[in-house]
Amino acid sequence: MPDHSHEARHRAGQGTSRCPAHSKPGRVIAGLALPTAATVALMFCAAGAAVATSAKTPSGVFSQNAAAMTSPEPGTAQPTPISAGYLAKIEQTQAAATASHLETAERNLAFVRATEVARGVERQKLADVAKRAALVHTWRLPITNPVLSSSFGYRWGQLHAGEDFAVDIGTPLASMSTGTVIFAGAESGFGNLVQVRYWDGTISYYGHMSQVSVTVGEPVDPGQIVGLSGNTGHSTGPHLHLEIHPDGGQAVDPLPWLTQHNIAY
Repeated sequence: MPDHSHEARHRAGQGTSRCPAHSKPGRVIAGLALPTAATVALMFCAAGAAVATSAKTPSGVFSQNAAAMTSPEPGTAQPTPISAGYLAKIEQTQAAATASHLETAERNLAFVRATEVARGVERQKLADVAKRAALVHTWRLPITNPVLSSSFGYRWGQLHAGEDFAVDIGTPLASMSTGTVIFAGAESGFGNLVQVRYWDGTISYYGHMSQVSVTVGEPVDPGQIVGLSGNTGHSTGPHLHLEIHPDGGQAVDPLPWLTQHNIAY
């Protein structure tokens, strides 16, 4: 007797295995399997998560960039806070530098002052030298307030080779310019006589002196006293007998010579 129960089960099994394939037509298209409901649900969940993540990305990136901008780069040295001691050291250094500058300025000022003083002294010396040089070539009359008593020329057949100035005995007689004494002493009719050779070669004679104050070879300056007037030698009264010998030669009339040398009489 055929086993209907086994055959029935076999057919039922075959029918069961084929029925699902034919009970849901259109789920397989062109060899592609469409997703099931569960798969679609998972896909929607994944898509939502992706969208949520994408929406949060800009703010997250901005936060990261801001943190990167405020954070020091790796390996960059951080500034060290300045301590009070370091500031005090800086102030001490600046104070020392200022003191050094002031000291240098004071030394420079002292040097400038010393230089100016030295220059002033040098200028004074130069002025004195110039003054002496000017005096070297100045001329003056041997006496002040002269009174002419006898002129140059012949008298009683003899040449009176000088000019006589009436003065009291003991009147100081001065050198007429810069020169050197070439004679000082008694000389015949001149009595006491002083001869001075001046810087231009001119020789002056002072005759009839009561006193001689210089010696031979002594240098004299303009206005320097060489003796006192008197009445010695061949004299008829106290006076100064003045003779002028240009270049040490023959005597000339003193008055024109005095005028040529701007000597008032």
